[in-house]
Amino acid sequence: MSSNMLVKKYSLVASLGFLFGLVFCMTGLLFAMVSRLSRNSSPEVILTVCFLLGAGILFILAGIILAGMRQRFSRSYSFITGILLSVTGLLIFTFSFPESWTYPKVSYVIMFYSVGIFLLLINIFVNYFLQAFTGTETQATVAQKQKPDISNEYSQFNDRSVLATFAGIMVTNITSGSYEPSFLTDTNGRYDHFIVNDKVSEEKQPEPQIMGQTEETMIPEKNTIHNPSINAEMKENVHFEDDSFNEPTAMETTQFPEIVDVLETEDNGLPEDGSDENVEPTFAPVTETRGLSTTVVPVIPFSEFRSLEKTNIKATDTMREAAHKILMFHFGVMIEHERGTKVGKDIEELHDMRVAAMRMRSVVEVLEDYLDMKEMSSYYKNIKSTRKVLGTVRDLDVFLEKIDHYLEGQPPERRLEMDPLTDSILIERAKNRGNMLVYLDDSKYNKFKKNFSSYLLHKKSWKMKSVKKDGEPIPSRVRDILPVLLYTQFATVRAYDEIVSDESIVDPSLEKYHQLRIDVKILRYTLEFFKEVLGSESKGLIKDLKVLQDNLGDMHDTVVALELLENFEKYGTWGEVSKKKSSGSGGLQDYPGVDAYMEYRKQELQNLLEAFPNAWSKVIDHDFSVRFSQAISGIYTS
Repeated sequence: MSSNMLVKKYSLVASLGFLFGLVFCMTGLLFAMVSRLSRNSSPEVILTVCFLLGAGILFILAGIILAGMRQRFSRSYSFITGILLSVTGLLIFTFSFPESWTYPKVSYVIMFYSVGIFLLLINIFVNYFLQAFTGTETQATVAQKQKPDISNEYSQFNDRSVLATFAGIMVTNITSGSYEPSFLTDTNGRYDHFIVNDKVSEEKQPEPQIMGQTEETMIPEKNTIHNPSINAEMKENVHFEDDSFNEPTAMETTQFPEIVDVLETEDNGLPEDGSDENVEPTFAPVTETRGLSTTVVPVIPFSEFRSLEKTNIKATDTMREAAHKILMFHFGVMIEHERGTKVGKDIEELHDMRVAAMRMRSVVEVLEDYLDMKEMSSYYKNIKSTRKVLGTVRDLDVFLEKIDHYLEGQPPERRLEMDPLTDSILIERAKNRGNMLVYLDDSKYNKFKKNFSSYLLHKKSWKMKSVKKDGEPIPSRVRDILPVLLYTQFATVRAYDEIVSDESIVDPSLEKYHQLRIDVKILRYTLEFFKEVLGSESKGLIKDLKVLQDNLGDMHDTVVALELLENFEKYGTWGEVSKKKSSGSGGLQDYPGVDAYMEYRKQELQNLLEAFPNAWSKVIDHDFSVRFSQAISGIYTS
């Protein structure tokens, strides 16, 4: 039966299937809106909506496939398999939801329905892709007269090669080739026929066509090598399929546009008029062969920032120039760890990327008075958003690490008692990580990276006036401003001594320690930002401040963790609880493992409070102040 007859045979069924699919989908959507479908809807409503939408999608895809089917239905193995798998998934869902909606039936439904839909989509793609090569009705008629078995070969094309055809299409696109079905490009000499102007000509070995060098179709000569020995060596060792081997491929132009830019702007060393007398031959940096070695210089995105090993701040720089160098360095660190953060194989990649974003935010906050905040404000908002998105996932990673550390010394049954808590945290982490990946792949974030990098590379944006309009000088250099800035920050930290050392003042929320942690962090970051111009004593100062900051940070984390654990025991979910949910609470739930872990964290908080005076004394001690002054004096000798 011809393909046209098959199309007419299945046209009515295809139309009805497509129509039923539209009706099912529209009914499901309308029913979902009328019933105000939500996670709290009744099982009957959820079942009805899911079944209507699932069946509707199945009918629509089946109708599209039948409308373009070019073979007998009984030979469409992948189509039949896709229909059966999808129907099986829908039936399992219908008869098991909600009473028996448990593992592994959930997995069966998802697997059967997804694989079935996937097979149907492959059929649609392959069938309509092949139709592009069937030719016109006239051409097919002429070809039938000359070679009858060509159409027979195509009519015998069965569904067993659908997956092979799909794989060939994808592989060819990856390798930047052009794909035609095997029955149209047979290489064994059986069907070497070409249809030109409705005439058939047989060519067993067609000669390669050479484009005439006319004004409209002139072959460029910039890549021609006028050296017989080199040409002979290249012909012997290198086999090119065509004369366009120096042109960028489709994959290069779509996936690696920056490499194409380099190739297009490369100077080939030849005069513009095409003459090559007294000119050494040059080669386009495309490949490396046995007979000819060429070099490709890869273009790394944001390479200007990722190659920085230190900030290179000088005492004679203005404060704005110093901020510029610090931002460039940490922006490079953030970009360097972005890929590892997306992959998620090593959680430390996320930690390093988050720290880099946090440092950039601190630079803007500490040196705000010396920056052009009109230009910086939009970038500052994006930096804060990036740090926040990364921080939500990192905080959960730290919480899970602390649980693992706690369980190391506990009996096996304790781990089972902690499973409800860890499962809830893992679910929350998966949600936040998904949001993070969406954010990092969003065009807004990528636009921020592009615009911020351009802003950092624009030197005029980082110039700072040193004289007012009336001629009065303005302090602007690092050696003039940094000492005052550091002493001011240190004075702010020392001012807490009367509060934290007074045992009569009780602060159950530990808010005073939280504020102290922020001020200690600012002082430490400022020392780290400018350690290249400070004295060697700055290393010891940073170490002591880090010990104090870690102590205060662990206090804050423990307080927050205890609040979250209490909410989990009360509501059974992790994270902040809305007012609506908290108003309908029914009391604490029974989680013996969580109770034991809360006692462990309370003891940890007590230990941190007891260790605080020792860490605080190292910073408030007069020896720290002396070393602090010596480190600042290093600015004038660096």
